[in-house]
Amino acid sequence: MDGLRALLAITVVFGHAWILIIEDYAPTSSLLVQSLYGLAGFAHAAVILFFVLSGYWITRSVVRRVDVGWSWRTYLVDRSARLAVVLVPALVLGGILDAVGVWIVESPTHLGRTGSWVLRKNVEADLSIATLLSNLLFLQSIVAQPFGTNGPLWSVAVEFWCYVWFPALWLLFRYRRPSWAVLTLVLAAAAPQLMSYFAIWLCGSGLFFLERKLVSDQNRGDAGRLTMMVAVAAFAAALAWNRSGTSFPADLVLAATFSAVLLALRVNRPAFPRRLAPLAGFGARASFSLYATHFPLVALLAGFVVGSRRLPPSPTNMAIVAGAVFGSLLAASLFARLTEAKTERVRVVAQRLLQPRWGKDDAIAKA
Repeated sequence: MDGLRALLAITVVFGHAWILIIEDYAPTSSLLVQSLYGLAGFAHAAVILFFVLSGYWITRSVVRRVDVGWSWRTYLVDRSARLAVVLVPALVLGGILDAVGVWIVESPTHLGRTGSWVLRKNVEADLSIATLLSNLLFLQSIVAQPFGTNGPLWSVAVEFWCYVWFPALWLLFRYRRPSWAVLTLVLAAAAPQLMSYFAIWLCGSGLFFLERKLVSDQNRGDAGRLTMMVAVAAFAAALAWNRSGTSFPADLVLAATFSAVLLALRVNRPAFPRRLAPLAGFGARASFSLYATHFPLVALLAGFVVGSRRLPPSPTNMAIVAGAVFGSLLAASLFARLTEAKTERVRVVAQRLLQPRWGKDDAIAKA
């Protein structure tokens, strides 16, 4: 699944780079240009699929932790460290790049004057300390906007609250014991879209539980291949529906059919192509860094090359988009070495600092 994470992150980066730099679609006879416009429209779908992958992995982690003895402190430190070790420096980096774009370059991109639907606002108002603090508390798109140009960070807030809500509900189901974390569901009243995305995220949870039930040798062979074909066909149809216009039903169906494809893959376990190993390696070590840092980088590039009108899809301008994507990949690789690679060290230090000095931890012993 690490290869999928990398592929989805790159899809998001390409979509944002294309939309920030290249003008809106106009009829053309070029199949390449048509294809690139079409691919750029899958950025939102890629984020939805990210939620499914996250739901799968976090559900697996939570269920295993509960089986051996649950601790909210340990779990929240682990999850918060995973997010914060990337989010905090990404916010700092993004703030610096956006400040250059707004106050030094004074680019039409940063002032919201290019007509790009991914950046329609003047970002100056979203570079405030209050907005920064809200983003640090995972409240972007709930009580404040994402910081600066970094609109993709809305999904990081969704991720964090899914991390809290799922174990709260699982503990309630498993032990019939309500947790303080259940109270955070009131956030859904302030931001109803959070609950919609939680439902999408839970498709990954469903994938985990179905996989546990169905994985066996008898599920392979011709029946397994037929299941795969049906799942892929359903996913392709859902992807086409989602591409025609985003909505919660379209997103949910996309997530469900993607879960079906992943389930078929997990059950049948086809050989992983060795040629994709580098892609999987990048996904494991730097996909989050790529997602969290690419937009301010690409926006600043657009600020230098785009005036009040975005550029036509000429070979030169398409090369600029390609450069933006590859530049983001290189920057993310370096950024990840300085941040994501230190996640375990940050976790250990945080756990040590928060280790209870007296009394009992909040662990729930194995039933």
